[in-house]
Amino acid sequence: MKRALKIAGVTIGVAALALLVLLMWPTPPAPLPPPGTDYLIRRVHIVDVERGAAGPLTDVELRGGRIHAIGSAAQGDGLPVIDGKGGWLVPAFWDMHMHSFHVSPELHLPLFVANGIVNVRDMMDCPGTRDTLIACLQDKRAWTRAADAGEMTSPRFVEIASYYLEGPDVTPSDVSRLALVYKHRGLDALKVYDRLSRPAYFRAAEEARRHRLKLLGHLPKAVALDEAVRAGQVSIEHSDALPRHCFAQAAAWREGKLADVSPGALARRIVKEHDAEKCAVIFGQMRAAGTWLVPTHVTREEDARSADPEFLADPRFEYLDPLSRWALRDDLGAVAARYPSADHKAALRAYFEHGRKLTGEAHRAGVGILVGTDTTIGGFRYHDEMAHLVIAGLSAPEVLRAATIAAARYAGQEREAGSVAIGKRADLVLLRANPLEDIGNTRKIAALWMNGRHYDRVLLDSLLDYTREQARSPAITLKLILGFARSSVQSDL
Repeated sequence: MKRALKIAGVTIGVAALALLVLLMWPTPPAPLPPPGTDYLIRRVHIVDVERGAAGPLTDVELRGGRIHAIGSAAQGDGLPVIDGKGGWLVPAFWDMHMHSFHVSPELHLPLFVANGIVNVRDMMDCPGTRDTLIACLQDKRAWTRAADAGEMTSPRFVEIASYYLEGPDVTPSDVSRLALVYKHRGLDALKVYDRLSRPAYFRAAEEARRHRLKLLGHLPKAVALDEAVRAGQVSIEHSDALPRHCFAQAAAWREGKLADVSPGALARRIVKEHDAEKCAVIFGQMRAAGTWLVPTHVTREEDARSADPEFLADPRFEYLDPLSRWALRDDLGAVAARYPSADHKAALRAYFEHGRKLTGEAHRAGVGILVGTDTTIGGFRYHDEMAHLVIAGLSAPEVLRAATIAAARYAGQEREAGSVAIGKRADLVLLRANPLEDIGNTRKIAALWMNGRHYDRVLLDSLLDYTREQARSPAITLKLILGFARSSVQSDL
């Protein structure tokens, strides 16, 4: 017995030591670009995202991380020369709905860069000043500084929203207290969520105005879309806000009078009982108020295809760590269970397609559309999202505009970025095919520049290899598990 206990003790000790070594083992950073920021890019078509047109072959000179000259003025004496081989030069992309974690420098941020995305809007900060799972404001600010300096492969964080205000138990006084905390912390916006009560929501709108913070996020069930627009919510996240508002029985649904209707039957009714006139009115109100829509169709697609074997077998899921892969499959399984019959699953797909169609109608009515993903493989899914916007009815040039200059305008950075113009940041993507003809060509990336630092195709591929390797790393998985177990977000689950 004593010998067995001794063996057990040694085994536990060795296992604990092995876990400690895994946890403390240094993780290699993502590959970095060469330090230079001065280049001459020859023989490229510049895509003018404002006009939706591509120019003739020309040269572009980069100096000091900026676009210094274009055309005959681009002499580039003594500069390294990059042959664009007749490709298409576009502004780098902006993902306007993402989330970051402490392991994002290994698992997520390189995927954004590898897919041409160098600016992101983080839609949820950590609950307190520190957290073991969710990246906090100081982390994101530090990553941005390091990325701008060429010391880290990461997009910039152009806006960071608060930890979400959620739940019927959140009182107006809670909102006032938290708004002051978030303002002092230095965050940019207050984020509202689905189950927030009406009094708490309108207090959030008041506090956002008082503290000069943006109000953004989901559309709470208790609040009508026109009320949110009048309250000053600057962006509406997720496309399902439109079909729910344009539902003829929306008021009854918000008041809980349809609580006994199954999710599948409700989805079918929302599509069937669509009020086009009501939709036209809200689109006009959103346009007049300058309210942006960030539809994140890829997340709604995940719901609609939650039981689709082809979707579940997407090979890009290999870039997910085991914990995230399990969480995704668990979420999808829960969605599939809420729509158990084939008829209900068909209703959910129709609801997704209805929301996507309304995005196109909103755009044609003048509502500003931004491109966001809200998913852990956002770098890849960003291009899927752009394809969804084309299906919704936007043209390829209009989608490019939403992905670049429109996002820069939202962030107040249109003088610095968002188009290929002299004096702007050298944030550029070189494509092998014309994206104005087929938005799918945004996937055909030959090279990327961020602040003038050059990621060639070999380096971009190495970022993909790096992320895939980190997703399989036991050390990363252990950090995620321990971070989740100790995180303050556990109290919200």
